[in-house]
Amino acid sequence: MPDDLTKKEAIKYLDISDKCFENYFKLSKEIKGEKKSNGRWYFEKNHLESWKKLKEQRTINLSMNEYEKCFEFAIKMVYGGLSLHGIRGNRTEVQAADDVILGVLAEHAIKIFLKRKFNTEITLDEEVHPEEITPQDFDSIKDGNSFREPKLGVGVKASKMKNAYLVLGANEVDLPDRKSDVYIFARVDLPGDHLFRILREHSFFGKVRKFFDKNEKFRKIEELKNIPVWICGFVYLDELEKVTAIPNQDFSNGHRYVKNVALMRSSDEEWKKLIAQL
Repeated sequence: MPDDLTKKEAIKYLDISDKCFENYFKLSKEIKGEKKSNGRWYFEKNHLESWKKLKEQRTINLSMNEYEKCFEFAIKMVYGGLSLHGIRGNRTEVQAADDVILGVLAEHAIKIFLKRKFNTEITLDEEVHPEEITPQDFDSIKDGNSFREPKLGVGVKASKMKNAYLVLGANEVDLPDRKSDVYIFARVDLPGDHLFRILREHSFFGKVRKFFDKNEKFRKIEELKNIPVWICGFVYLDELEKVTAIPNQDFSNGHRYVKNVALMRSSDEEWKKLIAQL
């Protein structure tokens, strides 16, 4: 394989979707390229290899058992009284459940990541209390032989794989009882049709399987085996940027607090420093 790859070759090498590549290249600029004299963009293989290696090192594959626990928690939150008004406006129960499950999956992945990579144990707030907003997602951290409250408030934020920015609503930062001292951001590779993938072998589909087996699109419903969660990095409260827009998105109803994924803290040394502060 040549040292410089075309866009098509780079996407294949990184094994990511076209949309993710476009956003990581054009919006967050975490993937860098060079426009040659022929007008085409090329991407240095060494840079792509480093990016891919870090992504792999920061990705936790959650099991189906962990997915089921997170999904159960999300359902209890949504039907237990969680507000259906979110940062993207009014949501349906299904949309709210999707938002909740992304966050819960990210929390569980970060817990595993800290233990596996840095031998640091934390506990999460796993109680269902939809009418009460809990801004801090780390309940305790192990110090010696016992657990104590963290010295910093930690908020865990999650998004779909294509997103290039951490985006926080104004209230999440402006209200003293809502903000955290540090925010950890993760991209969760949860397919949009994850429920259909779970139900693909359910008796409900069995009743009409003869029809579905003749339908090529139905046969393309893949099995859900695990959920990859990419721990992208973290940002301190005072490093957030107050804006009314980010590339390709205007916030017409007010300001947001954001951070470009490429500008987050993500090295082992920075993680170790954060852990020491906790």
